[in-house]
Amino acid sequence: MSGSAVESEAIDLVVPNIADFNLRHPRLTVDPATHDSFVRVGQAFAEQSLFWSLGRRVLVLPAMPDRQWFADVHIAMGASPPPLIHPVQRSGLLVRDLLDDAIAMSALRRELDGHRTVRLVTWGATQELYTLQSVLTQLGHDVVTDLPAPEHYWASLYLDSKMSCLDLASQLSGFRVAPGITVDSWVELRGAIDSMLSTGEAVIVRSMYGVSGEGSTVVHANAESRSRFWRTVRDDPLLSIFPLSVQRYVTHQPAVGCPAVDLFIGDEGVTSLLSSIMTVDEHRFTGVNVGAGLLPSAVEEEMHAVSTQIAGVARGLGFRGWFGVDFLMSADGDLYVTEFNARRTGGSEWVDLLARWRATPEVVVRAEPAVSVTGDRHASYAEVRSAIDEVRRDGVPVFPTNVRGLGYLRRSYGIVTGGADGGEAERRATLVRRTIEVELAGPRIVALPVSS
Repeated sequence: MSGSAVESEAIDLVVPNIADFNLRHPRLTVDPATHDSFVRVGQAFAEQSLFWSLGRRVLVLPAMPDRQWFADVHIAMGASPPPLIHPVQRSGLLVRDLLDDAIAMSALRRELDGHRTVRLVTWGATQELYTLQSVLTQLGHDVVTDLPAPEHYWASLYLDSKMSCLDLASQLSGFRVAPGITVDSWVELRGAIDSMLSTGEAVIVRSMYGVSGEGSTVVHANAESRSRFWRTVRDDPLLSIFPLSVQRYVTHQPAVGCPAVDLFIGDEGVTSLLSSIMTVDEHRFTGVNVGAGLLPSAVEEEMHAVSTQIAGVARGLGFRGWFGVDFLMSADGDLYVTEFNARRTGGSEWVDLLARWRATPEVVVRAEPAVSVTGDRHASYAEVRSAIDEVRRDGVPVFPTNVRGLGYLRRSYGIVTGGADGGEAERRATLVRRTIEVELAGPRIVALPVSS
């Protein structure tokens, strides 16, 4: 180790291993096109890791981001950009590619030199992260992780599966899940859907390994919806991996939305706990509000009590790190648990930004990570930047994210803003989206060659 003055100062190593995590389960074998889709989404969402740590840090990204965007975000935050490392893409999985890239690993070693303690800040546990931890330890660093110990990695796999949620519903008081049937074959799937639809209006079929609504679909009792379901199964490989869960579809209260609780589970127990409300389009995640005062106090207290019980079980299984519990409030006022996420989530990503805003009027973060771009023309960050600057002049705090997605076939971008309450944060997000839409809908500018 270096004998420099910062030897005792800890440094964060931010590794947004989102695609790695979503593709990690041994039973999750997908075709190359689906694999590439997971990788592209993971690459775009990895840009949000700029906000996971706002102290001294080194950031690893799947590829070089837009340099102007990277600089703009840090200027807007009043922070210095961190050193950035991006390994050559081979597998498309961030940590595997980092470990296989000698140049990137040498750069990482230089950036960490002089810092005895390295804190790994990650999306969630994957096998490759333990290899990276071992390499850093061999280089002389004391490595602090937000992961379970290697021998308890299995708990991360289990708790992130929909099966664990169904299991714990029979073990904990105050824990309610929608009634359902777990099936393990096509014959059982068809029979379970027919049986449940005969007594109810809709069911939701869910893969054990789905993410952000992928691997889930709602089926209604009419023939058109049933036919559409089987086409969805054909096109969604996650719905072809058994077992599957067939549950009664519970309509949520519009006034409450889909609430969630994020906890950090450490050796001493729960050390951080925050509430959020997700925006869900039937079953797909589209955005989240995070912060204080979003929920009625009685609802929040019930959610926290249930989540603390779940965290106790998770901790007993050896799990450590960020953990999310998703809820649904029915039209009758009953609180249901829908799933666990044994990882960082769309709520816990903004903990540091909320802390930075503590002395400002903004106490709620509004994040919309995948806003679709309509039309067939090319979009660029330069156009988004112009719209963002216009909104900022009116005093709206806003950061663009996921701008890498503007270059994908299905173009999208992300935004983060805030407000004094959920209503103001959502109104600001709507203003930002509309301003960007106007900018992107403008006439296309074609650069012509300059004659000599």
